[in-house]
Amino acid sequence: MRSEAGARYGVEHVALARRPGTWWSAYETKLAASGIGVTSREVIADDARYIVEHGIFGAGEPGGPAWPLTRERRGLVMGAVQSGKTASMMAVAAMALDRGVDALVILAGTRTALWLQTFERFVDHIDTDANAHTRRVRIPGGPASDLPGTDLSNLYEMPGPRMNRALARRRPVIAVVMKNAAHLERVSRNLQDVVYPLASERGGSFHLLVIDDEADDASVVDTSAVAGSRPVPRRIVDLWESRQRPGETVRPEIFATYLAYTATPQANFLQDGTNPLAPTDFVASLRTPGARGNAAVRESTFRTEDGLKGWYTGGETFYKDLADAPLCVKTDDIPEEERVPDAVRAYLVAAAVRLLRSPDRLGPFHARGKRYATFREARSAVIDPMSMLINPSAEKDEHFDTADAVIAWAGGAWSGRSNEAASEGRDLGVEGIATDMVEHRDRWTAWLDSYRESANLVVGRLAPAEERLVPTSDEWDSVARLILEDIAPGTRVAVINSDERADDRPEFSPRQCADGSWRPATNLSTIFVSGNVMSRGLTLEGLTTTLFTRSASTPLADTQMQMQRWFGYRGTIIDLCRVLTTRDQIDLFTHYHENDEALRRDVLKAMGSGTAPNPVILQGRAFKATGKIANLQADPLFPGPKPFVRHMNPAGSDKNNLELVASVFSDDRVIAVPSGSGQRGLLLSEALSLTEAAKLLESLSYEDHGPGPDSGEAAKWRSVAHHARIPDDDPCLPLYRSPLVADSLDLSKDSPYTVAAYLRLWSAVVPRSVPGLLTTDDIPMMWSLVEPAARARRQPRFWVGIRFGRGEPLTGGPLAHLRWPARPMIRRLADGTTSLDADWGSRNYSGDVIQGDDLFDYVARGVNPPQVLDGRRPPGEDGLILFHLVGHQGADPTIAVGVSIPLGGPDHIRARSEV
Repeated sequence: MRSEAGARYGVEHVALARRPGTWWSAYETKLAASGIGVTSREVIADDARYIVEHGIFGAGEPGGPAWPLTRERRGLVMGAVQSGKTASMMAVAAMALDRGVDALVILAGTRTALWLQTFERFVDHIDTDANAHTRRVRIPGGPASDLPGTDLSNLYEMPGPRMNRALARRRPVIAVVMKNAAHLERVSRNLQDVVYPLASERGGSFHLLVIDDEADDASVVDTSAVAGSRPVPRRIVDLWESRQRPGETVRPEIFATYLAYTATPQANFLQDGTNPLAPTDFVASLRTPGARGNAAVRESTFRTEDGLKGWYTGGETFYKDLADAPLCVKTDDIPEEERVPDAVRAYLVAAAVRLLRSPDRLGPFHARGKRYATFREARSAVIDPMSMLINPSAEKDEHFDTADAVIAWAGGAWSGRSNEAASEGRDLGVEGIATDMVEHRDRWTAWLDSYRESANLVVGRLAPAEERLVPTSDEWDSVARLILEDIAPGTRVAVINSDERADDRPEFSPRQCADGSWRPATNLSTIFVSGNVMSRGLTLEGLTTTLFTRSASTPLADTQMQMQRWFGYRGTIIDLCRVLTTRDQIDLFTHYHENDEALRRDVLKAMGSGTAPNPVILQGRAFKATGKIANLQADPLFPGPKPFVRHMNPAGSDKNNLELVASVFSDDRVIAVPSGSGQRGLLLSEALSLTEAAKLLESLSYEDHGPGPDSGEAAKWRSVAHHARIPDDDPCLPLYRSPLVADSLDLSKDSPYTVAAYLRLWSAVVPRSVPGLLTTDDIPMMWSLVEPAARARRQPRFWVGIRFGRGEPLTGGPLAHLRWPARPMIRRLADGTTSLDADWGSRNYSGDVIQGDDLFDYVARGVNPPQVLDGRRPPGEDGLILFHLVGHQGADPTIAVGVSIPLGGPDHIRARSEV
């Protein structure tokens, strides 16, 4: 049967029936009741089907010929930060159970709270059948409230008779396991000692599916790590392998699929592909609802019918679509002592606007002490939760100091002396806020003005049918009264970290009281102060204001991406959202987003081609992709400002290159250097375009160098073209045009074909705003932020010259017929090679300035060169291709070539692991 997803993507696979009693039907019902729009639910289902059919069962049924001899397959699903990837994970789990996996192990986070949260979601959303015990064995078996403190020997117990009955009746074994070495050790021991022997006795294949949530957290294998220092990855592999026979499942009947889920997969992809958790077999990218895209096309976003309220507001929203709102506010010009107070002002004003937009609901202070008959009433009668986050550093003591500073400024006090009261945070206070409103009224009303501008921008750009109320500055007194009477006295300050003094995790849902009534959520208005613990698994509902003051000497993209808790589904309040941080940090976040989009395009391409995943992981000059892999190296596209091809053909064997150079300088369109004698060399009188210069370099040929169109270098440049979204019919493609020479030497960036590929790329991306690219300026800019006209002005032409030396004039060969005598240079070769021992040639004094061969074209044209360090040409200057005629004792000369490339071109920096 051909499913809807198959029809969309041209892929044939078995459709999963949506019939009562299936695991999927139970979860589908929960999705429908969640408020998620119809189109978004369809995409969740389509993506899950793809993952199940092309990932988990991508090699067919276990035991089929397409399965590897190891009986192991490994893949990865890439989500987005705060995008709801758990919904996909649950959908995949449900469909995989319907498809017939024999055992499902969900690795549910490294912290107890995350483990319990995932366990509850599975029980509440999927394992809902009243007679569930007749269709599966679930481990642990009790409610989530019973799990903490339970002895591990009992927690993951797998009694033989019960397991035997389950396997005989084809009932799956389901385990939701904390990603902790001790927990994993207990589960793997029970699987290997109890379940797998029974599976062998039963006969037939036994398919284990392991879904690893937040798979970049503790699950990455770094080859350079000290043995035993990272036990969790090895314990995960123990779920299906024996340490006595690594590299295959523990028994011939056992087939294992490992599925990693993460929004930041940099480390997963960068780990050595031979590592047992590396995603080498399949990969998938989840789609998010947004302002653009089509659900019928596999791309990163799709547009939904429910509008902005149902859209994912991530990097595209904060750093691009609404960058001019601005949603990100630079704090560089705000005095340090004023940053926290101003951020709190921003939050309180935003909270007041939210309350004004919901006049029929109680605010946070007036909701305290209220009781309602039902959960629904307790939720609908009061304002939706509102949050602010201050992330000052990773140091826990600083979290408490910052909370104290907020309280001191506002004039608040502890919320109470009982343990219960203290665990919910401290009251913000009112007295200090009232004083500040009098002394700094303009700073409060400035936020009203800012929100009104962003509301108008949102309505005009993204939600034309909406009306978003924001009072004017003239209405400030009524806003101030609302803040002082309801918002501020109803706001708590809470510290969330792993310290024993920290407050409880927030509660954003109504709680049932002992008498059966319901009270509103505890955290209706809260200022949270936190650090690393806020990076995973915890969603702050109603987050409008974030103050991000932490810094790092070497920022790590994956770590800081996870800290962007302002991402999520915040369309209804997006005009009131603000991130206050430094200009440099905003640039970093924007760059992370562009690199993330480039990675997502690579993953989508792998999905469409069916090839093994090998995505390019980008980083920047100022940050690394990840800190989870040691010995990470930066590999830029830019071959440098002065690449030099020192490699030459053997003496007497360079006829093709000599003929090429002779043809270039054979007519009258040349300038003699110096004028009249040409003793130093020649220069073409007309400069070449980028593509003409590339074609000239590609015309060089070598006996022992030519990686060819199927080489790794060619594949790299094809990936670059894909990242840059260069259409297939663009004349610049392919970027890399090397001939194929058997046993080719690797010249890295000093190959003329690599330099030519870079020049073609520059030509191709001049009219394009390419995410992930940055400029090669001394202070790099994101390519997409450079105006197209400026990019066009900065693209260079290339002058072409030939450098002569002091040897005897050539009397034979192609260059002997030039208008001026061709005198070879006397250059030293590296021992045992045909390569020059050094690159650019002589440095000559002209007045007080050293002018070397890399400035040959300026000297030839009588133009003063720019005054720059190291001979790097500034943006907007022309470039140079300079052939060097190198003489040899008793043999014909050979050709080397140097290229001087101006700054201002495109670049991206690929992260590469040095194993």
